[in-house]
Amino acid sequence: MRLLLIILLWTAPLLSQDSELTLDAEYAIRADANLFFGRGESTGTEYYDVAITSQPSDGVLIKLPYTQKGGKLTFDLHHRVGLSADYGLPAEIMTVVEVVTGGTNRLGTFTMLDMIGEDAAFDEQIERASDAEIDRYVTPMSRKTITITTQPGPQSISIVGRDLNIVRRGTTTRVDTPGTRIAMVSNIKFEEVLAVNPLSLSTPD
Repeated sequence: MRLLLIILLWTAPLLSQDSELTLDAEYAIRADANLFFGRGESTGTEYYDVAITSQPSDGVLIKLPYTQKGGKLTFDLHHRVGLSADYGLPAEIMTVVEVVTGGTNRLGTFTMLDMIGEDAAFDEQIERASDAEIDRYVTPMSRKTITITTQPGPQSISIVGRDLNIVRRGTTTRVDTPGTRIAMVSNIKFEEVLAVNPLSLSTPD
C-alpha cells in the first residue's frame, strides 16, 4: 500500500498537467468533389481547395460526430499558388480563411503570411485529381496548423476563403471574388474530449 501511495504521489503532478482526455473520432468530409485537389505522393494526405464564399455548403464542409463534451479539430492551411513562369516571384502572399458552422456562426478567422521566393517548392509532390490546364502550375505552399475547439452535440463546420493579397513587383493585388480558390487545407483531424481529469490529492491534517 505504501508503494502504491508513493507511485500516486509521484505521478499526480504529471496527470494534473493534462486536464482533458481525448480520443480520435470519425468525421466525414462533405465538400463538393470538385474541391478535392489531390493526394500527397509521400504521405497519402488529401488536399482540398478553399474557395471564397459566404455559403458554408460551398466551402470544405466537415460533418463532425455527436460529442457530449465537444472536441478539437485541427487542419493544415496552405497558400494556393500557380507557379507559372510569369507569376512574378518573389511575392508576399497573405491568405485569409474563416471557419464557420453550418448555421454561419463564426468560429475563427485565420491569416497566413509568407514570402514566396523564386526557388519555392512544397514539401511533397501532389498526385492531382484533375489535369485541367488552368491548374497546371497550381501547388500548395507553406504550412500552418489551425486548431478549432468545437461545442458538445452534433455539428457541421466549413472552411471558407475570405480574401487573398499578393505583393509582387511593387504592386499589391487583392482577390475577393466569390468562387475564387485561394487556399488549400490538408491533414484534417478531429479528437473528441472524453473527460476532465478529476484527480486531486490532499494531505490529512
